Parts: sequence; C-alpha cells; structure tokens
Amino acid sequence: MKKRMVKRLIYLVFTLFIFIVLWKGTAFLWEAFVPWNFKTDMAMLFIVTPILIALSFLLSTLAFQYTKDS
Repeated sequence: MKKRMVKRLIYLVFTLFIFIVLWKGTAFLWEAFVPWNFKTDMAMLFIVTPILIALSFLLSTLAFQYTKDS
C-alpha cells in the first residue's frame, strides 16, 4: 500500500514537471506568434491547456512504461 502511494506520488511529480516544461514552451511560442487579446487568451485557457494536461499525462505514462520494460 505504501509502495503504491510512493509510485503514484513520483508519477504525479514527474507529470507535473513535464506539464511545466510544456507550459513554458507553449507560452514562449504563444507570445512570439499569437497576438494578445481576450479571445486568444480564452483559447489558450480552454483549448490549449487541457491538451497540454493530457499530453503531459500521456508522456509520463509512456516514460514509465519505457523504464519498466527496459
């Protein structure tokens, strides 16, 4: 039970790290290429952010499966 909780905590911390990296990269590109106004900010909040969250969980799962298999 305790080992399982530690594994999940490591998984969530790793996922959070991946999300932060993706968020900063997206913010850098967003500020460089997308004009700033209310509509683009809402698009970032309601469209791009859920995609980044899903992508970070997917990448974290794939990384853990890769390390488990090798």
